[in-house]
Amino acid sequence: MRKTRHVWCFRCPTCDFLASTLVPHIADGAATDAVDETRRQGALMRLRKRNFERILDALDRHAGAGRRELLEVGCAHGWFLEAAARRGYSVHGIEPDAQSAAVAMSRGYDVKVGFFPGALDDDRGYDTIVFNDVFEHLSDVRSATALCRAKLRPGGLLLINLPNSNGALFRIASAVDRLGISGPYERLWQKGFPSPHLSYFNPDALTRLVVSHGFAEVHRERLASVEVRGLWQRVRYDRNAGIAGSLVVWTAVTLANPLLKMLPGDIALQIFRASA
Repeated sequence: MRKTRHVWCFRCPTCDFLASTLVPHIADGAATDAVDETRRQGALMRLRKRNFERILDALDRHAGAGRRELLEVGCAHGWFLEAAARRGYSVHGIEPDAQSAAVAMSRGYDVKVGFFPGALDDDRGYDTIVFNDVFEHLSDVRSATALCRAKLRPGGLLLINLPNSNGALFRIASAVDRLGISGPYERLWQKGFPSPHLSYFNPDALTRLVVSHGFAEVHRERLASVEVRGLWQRVRYDRNAGIAGSLVVWTAVTLANPLLKMLPGDIALQIFRASA
């Protein structure tokens, strides 16, 4: 890994994998200092739920008959668990934020409070393990991938959707960052948030990592990353964002949204099958 223009960010010159030294604070109650959670939910609920249906469509095509035991790592309030349960999956979750986990549990879902895999206190195997916008927050992606392989039954599926460093918004933010305007780039890394991004993958780099742990890639597609409806709430859930800067970002993304749909996507969904 080599240094970039930021002391907290490093890049692999071979595969363009990016890693940060940003420090998470998700478990120490800092979330309300940086993030307006009510705005965040309102901003993301519609987009996430629509993407979850696309994710489950893909999962249904690759899951074998009877393979319905599903674990979501970082299940938050249980939106994906709800969607998967409607399709007949037996759902389980892990969530490090106790308040979010409590919301999911209050809706009747089996959720462990803690981090993967330490929160799993049994030898249960799973047919599917899901990371929805979570894998990029993990401190050790190699160990996490190996542990997924150990917890999956033979032929089980590992499903990861995460930000794509080849995406249009990330490339634009990187270009602006090189001009000395770092705000958009830092926001994409969620710098200053309770759970910042600790890595940024492009799809090929993620495939190399996961395949090296005994998986084969079986599916890849882009997911929607931006929706104009709710965009203002999304810009403004960062409590540290100023009104002027928020207006600039909202206006730019709103105007560019039709073009962004034709450019490389900023969210990639990939599904991998464990070797038998």
